[in-house]
Amino acid sequence: MCRVGLALSLIASTLWFAQAWAQSGESEVEEIYITRSVRQSRVVPSEFCAPNKTGFAPALEDQLGIKSVNTRPSDGRMTGTNDADVGDMRICVGQAMDPTVLGTYAEGHVAGVAFTGVGDCRLVRGNLPEEGLLTHRCFLALSGLPQPYVGGFMVSSSVYSRTPFGEQSSPPGYAQAGLMIFRLFKRRQP
Repeated sequence: MCRVGLALSLIASTLWFAQAWAQSGESEVEEIYITRSVRQSRVVPSEFCAPNKTGFAPALEDQLGIKSVNTRPSDGRMTGTNDADVGDMRICVGQAMDPTVLGTYAEGHVAGVAFTGVGDCRLVRGNLPEEGLLTHRCFLALSGLPQPYVGGFMVSSSVYSRTPFGEQSSPPGYAQAGLMIFRLFKRRQP
């Protein structure tokens, strides 16, 4: 009887440990980062943006800082936009046939994970929600990630103001520039 009790205790402990391990993130196949981008510079494209690398003729080269954000757990509302530097991104942007679409190539890091991103950004609307603001949305397919990642993507919603760099918008009150979601996928472990 004592052996049965010991065996049941051992099984219960093992199941508890396995559940705690699974909840700790060791078995996750996806990592999600919600961040804010801040444009630090914009220059005429360098060799970094060569067309044979980007796949298009870039017109601009931007350097972005990536910062963490805080959200309120009860409803997801963003409560802080500038907690810590969590990454960087160098972007090449070029006009496509459609004047509202910008070809986009990027290399960067988020949470210490290097990536290459290829996709596009689209002008959503000018002078909305007020005069002097431009809104964009972007999608980048991510590759060049280290093991154990197999791919991912980044989507963003950006507001650019008359102040082209830094965190403060003009007119004031907007989370300049982009709110970005990175989804990184890992190879499933057997």
